[in-house]
Amino acid sequence: MRLLFGLMMLTPLLFAHDLVHRVSHAECIAVSFSYADQSDFSYQSYELYAPGETIPYQVGRTDKMSSLCFLPTKQGVWTLKAFGEDGHGATVEITVDDQLALGGYDRPLFEKFQKVFVGLALIFALFGGLYFYKKRRGE
Repeated sequence: MRLLFGLMMLTPLLFAHDLVHRVSHAECIAVSFSYADQSDFSYQSYELYAPGETIPYQVGRTDKMSSLCFLPTKQGVWTLKAFGEDGHGATVEITVDDQLALGGYDRPLFEKFQKVFVGLALIFALFGGLYFYKKRRGE
């Protein structure tokens, strides 16, 4: 009887070092990275800072698909810093609204001015073509 009582008293100790987990489905904000030539940015380190914080909210590495996800806990501008082993990196500011959903983000420079770049390229191509056409005709 003492042995049985002693074993019952030790039972809670069996769960003392158990790591409990929970799997759920939640909407998170996902960020994907790639180099300009569309090569992957997988397994690179990053730091995520909550609005007004100096200690990272989340640190880690991008996954195989060069992505990361986070669940914001407050609204404001979150700062994500990604670092490549080759020295390349990016800082992205992500705006989270009062519903803790994506409100907006800093677009890359090329994406932000893509229409301007394409317009300038078309203008240069058009006038360059006209210049060479007139030069060839001797006018």
